[in-house]
This record gives sequence, structure tokens and C-alpha cells, in this order.
Amino acid sequence: MKSHQKFTAIAVLFLLLLSSCSLRPDPEPLPFSVQTTLNLLQENSQFVMYLNFKSMRRTEFWKKNISDSILNAEKTFGSLLNTFKVSTGASISEGLDELYYSNSWFGENAIVLKGIFNRTTLDTLLARDSVFSITKSREGTNIYVNNENGLYFFFKDNFTICASNYLKQIDEMIETSDTSKAGLLSNPKMLETIQSVVNKENLWMVTNEKMFIRGLFMNLLETTSGKQVEENDSAAVDTTVTDDNLTVRNLYKAVNSLSFSAKMGTDLSLLVQGECFSERTSKYLSEILSGLITVAKLSEKDKQDPETSQMLKNIELDRYDETVYVSVTIDEKNLAAFRSKNLMRTPPEM
Repeated sequence: MKSHQKFTAIAVLFLLLLSSCSLRPDPEPLPFSVQTTLNLLQENSQFVMYLNFKSMRRTEFWKKNISDSILNAEKTFGSLLNTFKVSTGASISEGLDELYYSNSWFGENAIVLKGIFNRTTLDTLLARDSVFSITKSREGTNIYVNNENGLYFFFKDNFTICASNYLKQIDEMIETSDTSKAGLLSNPKMLETIQSVVNKENLWMVTNEKMFIRGLFMNLLETTSGKQVEENDSAAVDTTVTDDNLTVRNLYKAVNSLSFSAKMGTDLSLLVQGECFSERTSKYLSEILSGLITVAKLSEKDKQDPETSQMLKNIELDRYDETVYVSVTIDEKNLAAFRSKNLMRTPPEM
């Protein structure tokens, strides 16, 4: 064989080898505008969520599968989005571009909305409807109140609304400037978790709160097994765990953070990331998840549900060092099956 033929053969083999190996997902950079806005959210948040409706509305998947469900989606968020739709005219379908949400273990929340808001609509409501009222902060900022749900909100600028059910949080958001290293920017642990999220353009949710992670694991176990998981109250007290005493019930203690992110295009790509404290922990977690996925596939096979079965076939499980990745691609055919699984329901109360 001639030298150039040998080189070509080696190059082809090398490319085949690369194509057969999965590569660790590379996190998208966190946009500067998003990062600076995080200073308006709570420093000690147990859960943080970001949605970019403006970018999602441009995608084919949104236009085909989401736009017809806007009313249901707004109902899912309860009175929150409906409050701003009624008072400013901005909704998921038009006007509302971004939504930031965080909450603490005690129920206080912080909400930031970016978009195009009609203040005239709000002024009209204030004049004729008792649902909304207005008060002022110490600095003289107008604070609007929804008297039905107790939500406070104010205009940070013409394109930004800050809201909370907690008046102290409103005061902190008023005092925060664009250049302040405050709020969530003062929490390096949570900020590092957000930076590690792979998909940042459309939608992501993160938590590093052990009890919140525990609730998510309980949901997963119940969803895949079909049985209610009994709680061990003593497990909620001791959060110490080592590689030698790992069990399914205490695995949440060894997971530093969980994140859920989505990338929307023609289809919807979902990714769940589990950041563990050691490689052994991540290996154990991947083994548990692999077993749960196998059980789910077998149970759905007996039900003769082709859409759900195809969705389960699309699930991929990967592990790199201390991180476990579970990914799945949703198309319009198996979207209904995914919705029926209700995987993102609220975790049980502790």
C-alpha cells in the first residue's frame, strides 16, 4: 500500500473512532445580560428557573406544538402570568420575552420579567378595578399590589418588572443597581451550578438544595415504579453520606446539584444533569437511573403505547467524571406521551 493510501486509511479509522465515542456536552456560555440580571434574585435560592420565550417563539417546534397550548401554559403558571397579562398586556405569546424565577425554602420568591409592557393598561385598571392597588417604597418607587394573590411588583425600567410575594425582597430589588454584585451573584456555589448547565438559550432550571433534590428523586421513583415511596423522616436530618454508605434512599445527599435544560428547534431536546461529589457516586447514580429506565421501557412495552415506547428509546444516559447526563429528544409524535408522564410535577412536601 502506498504511503498516501496508508495515511488515508489511518485518517478514516481515526474519524470512525471519534464518531463512535460520545463527547462530554460543552455548556453554552451564560449571556452577559442574563448573568447581570441574576443580581435581582435571592442570594440563597433553593430553586432557580429561566425561560426565554422570545427565542422559543422563533422555533419550528414552538410554532407547531406550543403556540396552540398557550392558554393552558399560562394556567399552569397560575395567577403569576395572568396577573401581568391583565395588568400590562404582556403574555407568553406576545410581549413577554424572558422570565426569571427563584424561591427560598420558606416560600418567598423573586421574579423578574423582561419584555414590552403597557403601563396605560395598568393605570386604567388602578382607576376602575379594586383588584390592584398602589403603594410607595421609602425611595418613592411605585409598588403595585395584586390584592387577590398578594403579589407585589414594580417597574425596574421600561422593559423590566420585578415581583415577589415578599415585601422585603421587593425592597432589596429596588436598591439593587445594574452593577451591584448582589442577590444570586453573591452565591458562587449556585452561580457555578448555573454556569455548568449545557443548554442556556431557551429554558433551564437548577437546584442545589438537598431536600428539593430528594423530592425530585421520590417523584422519579414513584413515576417509574408506579408505587408510592415511603419517607424516612430521620433521613432529612442527617445530610452526611460517603461512598461506602450509599443507598437509593440516601443518594440525594451525594448529589451536589440537579439541573434541567431544553433546546428547542425542529424538535425539543431535554437534558437532565446530576453533579455528584465523586466519580463513584456518579457511577452509582448512573446505574440506578439505567435500571429505572429499563424498568420503564419494559412496563411501557406491555401497554402497547408506541409513542411512549419511542420516547423511551430516545433516552440516552452518559457519565463523565462526577456528572451524569440523561437526554431525550421529543418530537410532535411523542409530545403527548411526554406530557402524560407528568415528570415535572411539584415534589412532595417535606
